[in-house]
Amino acid sequence: MERFNPLDLSSRIVLVTGASSGIGRASAIYLSKLGAKIVCVARNECKLQQTISMLEGEGHVMLSADLSDLENIEAIFQQAVSAVGKLNGLVHCAGIPYVMPLNVLTPKHMNEVMRNNFLPFVELARLYSKKKYAIGGSIVTISSILVEQPRANETGYIAAKGAMSAAVGSLACDLAPKGVRVNGVICGNVLTDMVKNTVTELDNEEQLQMAVSRALLGMAEPEAIASVVAFLISDMSRFITGRNIYADGGLL
Repeated sequence: MERFNPLDLSSRIVLVTGASSGIGRASAIYLSKLGAKIVCVARNECKLQQTISMLEGEGHVMLSADLSDLENIEAIFQQAVSAVGKLNGLVHCAGIPYVMPLNVLTPKHMNEVMRNNFLPFVELARLYSKKKYAIGGSIVTISSILVEQPRANETGYIAAKGAMSAAVGSLACDLAPKGVRVNGVICGNVLTDMVKNTVTELDNEEQLQMAVSRALLGMAEPEAIASVVAFLISDMSRFITGRNIYADGGLL
């Protein structure tokens, strides 16, 4: 008798945003190793091609798109379904760092950060809920420990990530009748290019090292978060929805 393997994703088609680097790329690779067919979405086409070359298996698709262009997000779903069929997984990792002191953080800037770091998540979930694009499955979004341990000059970014984490529960209520689960991952210190660039911009290497030293497990590689994403996409987590899972290395 064939054994049931809840981590076998060979029947899954998963759309991963932000797949050109960091946690998005690591998640795409990890899920492909479990058998999933991946639709990789990001702005940088060159880096997307690099990600595709790293995936295991065949039939993966890359779509170059700017998610801040909210009106054109539906085109991503249309192209994905046309290329590989209806989705049964969505991992939202896309986002941009946003370092800006309060005295110059105008409403225009806040609109920009929300349009890049929060609003696409809601639009992705709305479109995923349509039967013509997806059948059941799981939505996972990536948030930040800065929501719990904020720092100066990142009010816009932290507010956007906080909004995303807060939306997880309500979206889970909306989508449960359609057989779709929604969860978030609140990440601690993860060594991504975005973190490296933010540290350089803020000139706060010392502050970062202090935060890392307070975490029981130190700094994570993106693959550590990808494994949590895979758990939430898979049937291993089939009774979990509406939750934000802390993958913070014991920081809190």
